[in-house]
Amino acid sequence: MKTVFTTIFIAFTSLLFAQNTTETAINQVVLEAYKAIGFEKGTSPDYVAIKAIFTPKAMLYNYRSGKLEITNIDEFLAGYKGMVESDDFTAFREIELGGKTEYFGKIGHRISAYASYINGMEEVGERGVNSFQLVQVKGKWLISSIIWDIESKNLPIPEQYLSKQ
Repeated sequence: MKTVFTTIFIAFTSLLFAQNTTETAINQVVLEAYKAIGFEKGTSPDYVAIKAIFTPKAMLYNYRSGKLEITNIDEFLAGYKGMVESDDFTAFREIELGGKTEYFGKIGHRISAYASYINGMEEVGERGVNSFQLVQVKGKWLISSIIWDIESKNLPIPEQYLSKQ
């Protein structure tokens, strides 16, 4: 009986460790994405680091303009680089406010509320929700797509996305 209990305990502990490791790995990639797109005045984002955390054919979907806009990762980076090189966009920082991670096998998802700080301003320039889809490729978690929408008076961020889970 003691052997059966020990075997069950080890299996359960191993399963919990694997789950925590997977969730931590997915969350880490999301945090790397937030960090990589940011830059201080006089610098630029690390485009190589950004590209490294996405699959080669990753897609980005957003509703910033009120209608769906779709780009692949290369188009997004080209547009972002153009904005960064303009005089209107001198610094950017985006942080996670909260969210929730789910996964099954080699697929993962993190819904993540964020706040953006633009041009070095201390007040929030924008808040919204990112939906990150990730896949595990050769043992590494990569972002296959991001879908996001911005918060508005008529579309507040749900409370459950504002706490860390």
